[in-house]
Amino acid sequence: MKKRIPYIIFSLIFIILCILIVLAFASNQFIRGFVGDAVIVMLLYSIAKSFRDFDNLKLSLGITIFAYLIEFSQYIKIIPLLGFQENYFTRIVFGSVFDPFDLLAYTVGGVSIFHLDTYFSRKYNSFG
Repeated sequence: MKKRIPYIIFSLIFIILCILIVLAFASNQFIRGFVGDAVIVMLLYSIAKSFRDFDNLKLSLGITIFAYLIEFSQYIKIIPLLGFQENYFTRIVFGSVFDPFDLLAYTVGGVSIFHLDTYFSRKYNSFG
């Protein structure tokens, strides 16, 4: 359980950061769109590591690929195809507009959290 506490803390930090981005930077497309998407990938990674110990590289790749799949589902307009265009929650999770820059944001988030976790893991393990 002690190994999971830093990931719970990271998750809370990323949730607060997401809320701040939505509230304070709603009109700033770069921060709201790009930085927000990168932070979401980092949040998903931290939440996963809060529950189970995954390999850092495999998890960061898996979360990034998952985000890519969500983005590509926007490209093929999966929400209208499935008839969920009226469902608010589905539109929030899947989004509505394909943006290739989102793929870059997801990559930046995946690479960043991988390096951040690797750095803290090494630092933490050196005290072991």
